[in-house]
Amino acid sequence: MSGRRQTLNRYIGALVCLFVFFACAKSTKNKSVSESNKSIPVEKKLEYAQEFKIEKKGNVTRLSIHRKGEENAFDTFQLVKGGIKNDGTGKTIKVPCKKIVCLSSTQLCYFFALDDVDDIIAINSSRYLQHKKMKERLSNGQTKRIGKEGQFNLEMVAALNPDVIFVSPFKAGGYDVLRNLGIPLVPMAAYNEQTPLGRAEWIKMMALFVGKEQQADSIFHGIEKRYNYLKELTSKVEKRPTVFSGKMRSGSWYVPGGNSFYAHYFRDAGADYIINDNKQGAYPVDFETIYSKASHCDYWRIIHPEKSGLTLAELGEQDPRYTDFDAFQKKNVLLCNIREKAYYEQAGIKPDVLLADYIHYFHPDLLPNHTPYFYERLK
Repeated sequence: MSGRRQTLNRYIGALVCLFVFFACAKSTKNKSVSESNKSIPVEKKLEYAQEFKIEKKGNVTRLSIHRKGEENAFDTFQLVKGGIKNDGTGKTIKVPCKKIVCLSSTQLCYFFALDDVDDIIAINSSRYLQHKKMKERLSNGQTKRIGKEGQFNLEMVAALNPDVIFVSPFKAGGYDVLRNLGIPLVPMAAYNEQTPLGRAEWIKMMALFVGKEQQADSIFHGIEKRYNYLKELTSKVEKRPTVFSGKMRSGSWYVPGGNSFYAHYFRDAGADYIINDNKQGAYPVDFETIYSKASHCDYWRIIHPEKSGLTLAELGEQDPRYTDFDAFQKKNVLLCNIREKAYYEQAGIKPDVLLADYIHYFHPDLLPNHTPYFYERLK
């Protein structure tokens, strides 16, 4: 019996050892797989934006922004949470940033939406600025004006020592002197996006710098839901009014191309835009060209700084040829007066509101109770 018991004990002991061995091996394998997965960057899915991408690995976020006019070329930044210092290259940035400079009002709209105004320590200009809190910060000196491209107050910028400066890739001049200060310059290229929701989704990029990613996701989800609901309202309209855009400026009429950002708005609002080419940006044409295309259009849409209370008659006095358009005769001229409306500091993050304005005018039966926010019909 004693021999059998010893044999049985040895057998049980061997089984225990094998179990422990395989358990440890499995644990080691799982740990190895887990550590391996941590080393692989995970790309964040974007729904509409095409001009930037986000990849995450641990406490590092890799942000790539498409370089204007260059295929498959990107400006890349490493955003790091934790106690790093600026490495002087301008490519590694400690987040969240507490000292931010914005060189365009179109950049401010994303921070306004995130309720993150206190981190904006400088802007380039306050022309047409409407935001109450930002105006107060400018008035009491909490936020500085550092001048425009080519005329920056470099001493002030150096003294402020910002964590990051957001620049426009569509403007030239002045950035090299800022770059020489060793401050990270991040291009804000939302205006490269060709869809309203694509531009709005840049709130996810801006949120990376202030640690408000979840808030940005929630805000964008609400915008997307409202925009697509409105777009669906017009998807089956039987009559689509025609629309044209712009006005004479310095001897030319700048029209948005048929595949432009604004063209997408008009189509989503259930209208037919009279420019049907494949161009994306705006380009100049002469009056005769636009008149030949738009003379019988139902609606005329204008964004411009005008005097308060501009009337149809006063618009006609600017250029008597305006009165020949059917839209003028029918009193269907829609104006967003950027002297009075905070268009550039809000429109990027309010595509749903803009779309509702258009639908209200183009199809009044679909949104009869909507109060226009950006646009007014000239009287």
